[in-house]
Amino acid sequence: MLRIAVTASLAAAIVWPAAAQDLKQVPRNRTLITQGWDYYNQVQSPGNLSPYNGVLLNQRQVLHYTVQEALFYTNHMTNTIIPWQAEGMTTSADFRTVTITMRSGVKWADGKPLTAEDVVFTIESLKANAPEMALSGAMKEWVASVEAPDARTVVIKLNKPGPRWAQDTLATGQVSRFIVLPKHVWAGKDAKTFSNVDLALGLPLGTGPYKVVRADSNSIVFDRLPNWWATEAGVAKAMPAPERIIYRPATADALPQLYTSGEIDTGRALQVGSFEAAKGRNPNLVSWNTKGPVWGVTAGCTHRVMFNNQSAPFDKAEARQAVAALIDREQIADLAWEGSAPVAYAPFASYPGMQAYTKQLEPIIREAAGKPDAAKSAAILTKAGFSKGADGKWRLPDGQPWQVTINTQQGEPIAPIVARQMQAAGIDTVFKPMADAQYFDSLATGSFNAAVFVHCGSLYDPWQTLEHFHSKYAAAPGAKSPNLRATTRYKNPELDALLDKMEARQPSPTDPEYMALVKAATTIVMRDTPQVSLTEEMHVLTMNTTVWTGWPSAADAYVAPFPAWDGYALVIQHLKARQ
Repeated sequence: MLRIAVTASLAAAIVWPAAAQDLKQVPRNRTLITQGWDYYNQVQSPGNLSPYNGVLLNQRQVLHYTVQEALFYTNHMTNTIIPWQAEGMTTSADFRTVTITMRSGVKWADGKPLTAEDVVFTIESLKANAPEMALSGAMKEWVASVEAPDARTVVIKLNKPGPRWAQDTLATGQVSRFIVLPKHVWAGKDAKTFSNVDLALGLPLGTGPYKVVRADSNSIVFDRLPNWWATEAGVAKAMPAPERIIYRPATADALPQLYTSGEIDTGRALQVGSFEAAKGRNPNLVSWNTKGPVWGVTAGCTHRVMFNNQSAPFDKAEARQAVAALIDREQIADLAWEGSAPVAYAPFASYPGMQAYTKQLEPIIREAAGKPDAAKSAAILTKAGFSKGADGKWRLPDGQPWQVTINTQQGEPIAPIVARQMQAAGIDTVFKPMADAQYFDSLATGSFNAAVFVHCGSLYDPWQTLEHFHSKYAAAPGAKSPNLRATTRYKNPELDALLDKMEARQPSPTDPEYMALVKAATTIVMRDTPQVSLTEEMHVLTMNTTVWTGWPSAADAYVAPFPAWDGYALVIQHLKARQ
């Protein structure tokens, strides 16, 4: 009965291409429908399909598993690098030279070969257009020179030792991802403004197995190409099963019903309660684990209350420390996540590669974080010159009312709980749900007082999150932050010196000198509290098996299951039609 209802609903949902008489008809059981990842009412900038003009635009939503491919993918569940467009990379003993060996036989969709010259062209284009383009600032900071001594070899000279640079820049594939540009298309173009859209010319052009056949404000439609280099080269066993992929954005409110009715196959994770309710109505929905309450999987991220360290009074450590002292993480885990996510006292996730570090850091973290203590919070504020008025509300040292606004994404459940906890302690606090575009713009420009946001990065090394507190990311007031993950605008030269030393060393939890740096840096971050870590992000990734099977799971962890990460291209290749 469910299958009939779902099929009818979806058939109606995809009538529009045939009605437009410009696309062939593809049956539902050969069509994959995705919501992408970020919450939008409509496609953001369908006329801009550049992989570098906007971190949160269409590259992150769908282009990375249709048109574009990566040099390397990473299975973050095991920290295993999976060669793709390239077959290998090495870093010199002094960590200043990276050599990439390109794979033979990789072709653009127009049949031209992808070569080392394309990689050189891409890196040089990014450096020349820093900081306007995604990843360009990092390329300018790190890359001294890049050359192609032959068609299959790329040699990158770094400005400073970078033991993690190759893996983190070329293989991680999360927020800022490295996408090779076809030099024969992009040469002579203004990379900052080139939209990369001309369907008649086959743009956007990638090496992936799909091409864009339609893009408008409602959706982007991709059809499978007749040929793909990966099958010809024996890298992939077969063409991916979906003949058509449709990206159709949706809001947080709409998502549970879309999953329930089967109108999407994959997309943003649901909250645990919404997932369980949707699964009750559509048993074909699955997640990473087969039972709850911990349905989900770690994303290498933690949830946090993030302070704008340039915005009074959070420009003073005492105000931040006072909020940290009153936060009840256990209540947040119970109410926001219904017990489906563990408490986090520091910005480190629970991937196996991190646990060797966090076990050694536990005494530092526990001592700094402690249990919620309203009296301790009040004492900190009083000592710093804050005072309570007759209404029981805290006032700033100058006597003005202290009012806090917490920016948050739509449907995010933590902010209301944090706001209530702060209100109970006498801090006049409200939360402000925002559309994703507006929300992320507020974080980037620093036009916020406090925000609930995830902190991602700690995949195998604490430096990957600690470095987000480096002063180089503290943009001038009103200027955009160069890194979406590093938006606290915190500055501390003492911490900078430690982070610079960590950056130049090969990370290892068994290296006493490296661990000493990790402990010292963690101590400063926990003391100064540029943010408050709350819970680990355990995404209840929701996948619909009505049409497609083969989704990654705890039992079949062939890749991390996040649609926003580059490795999701491997998921598309793994799917099988159920009917």
